[in-house]
This record gives sequence, C-alpha cells and structure tokens, in this order.
Amino acid sequence: MAFVRWRGRCCELIATVYENGRSKKITLANIHDFYAPGWLKEEVAMKFPGIKVDWLAVDRAIAKGPPGFLTKDIPGEHLDAATIEHYLRKWADDLAKSKRSKEADYLRTTACILKEIRSEFFWDHNPI
Repeated sequence: MAFVRWRGRCCELIATVYENGRSKKITLANIHDFYAPGWLKEEVAMKFPGIKVDWLAVDRAIAKGPPGFLTKDIPGEHLDAATIEHYLRKWADDLAKSKRSKEADYLRTTACILKEIRSEFFWDHNPI
C-alpha cells in the first residue's frame, strides 16, 4: 500500500516493497499540486501495476499539508473538501466516458474551485 511522505514542502508517494526478504521504500511519484491529478494516477498504475494506491487517502494526506510547516493548522473542512474534490473528479471521468462532457466540465470546475480555496489558505499561512 502506498502512502504520502513529506520532505520539507515536497510531497512524495512512497511504497514499501520486499526483495529477497528485505523491505525497501520506493518513490512512486512526486506530487507538485494540492491533489493527485488523473495523469499521475495513470502513470503510477502503469509503472507499478502491483502496488495498491488508495487515491482518496492520498488526496486527503496532501490536503493536510506538511506537518509543522504552516503558521496556522489546516481546517478540518479542507480534508472534507479534498474528499469532495476526489469524487467530483471521479464522477467527471465517468460522465466523460458516457459522452456527457458538459456536465463533466462542471464537476471538474467545481473541484478546481475547492482546490483553489485550499491552496489559497496554504499560501496565506506559508511562513516563506
């Protein structure tokens, strides 16, 4: 199972793999935005087909931000917003497959608005 690790302000998607009875951590992806975009999910699935990733948990972990970094704690509703964004994007992908691209665009736009609200909070409380 994959998990998120912060290195300063950098977010990495990591998994533990076992080779010859020994464990080692591998980096599946570096995440540069406030969520894991669809192309990144596809890339990870292609490169590491045997590794299970709970993308909802990843999006929520990213929403928490790096521990002890911000001048003010991330509000709990930002985790809820990350969950809602995750499902809006999933539903948008499902609608796009059924040729309902207009509705899919509305859902993606709504997810983007929520992400921007979260990112504004992050940058407003960033000590740098």
